Amino acid sequence: MTSHIKSELSMLSELLLSILLTACVAIYLYKTFESFPWLPFIGIPIGLAIIVACWEKKKHKWNIFITGLILSSLIWSIAFNWSSLLKIFH
Repeated sequence: MTSHIKSELSMLSELLLSILLTACVAIYLYKTFESFPWLPFIGIPIGLAIIVACWEKKKHKWNIFITGLILSSLIWSIAFNWSSLLKIFH
């Protein structure tokens, strides 16, 4: 494998890991609490992104993982709060 292919696979695995982590946390919170706690759910991935950004010495290595965490947490939060959002608009 060339180094280009390895870097592409690494970026893809970082993105999939961030989506999987946020999905697992979202399903856990959805099953545990009666109403979905969207604010703590958004706070958990943002906190994890800050920790990864502070611990990593190379500034640009984990950008896809951090971006994936934040974007997927916003998307999952909207998906799991869809029924609550519809009640607001009606």
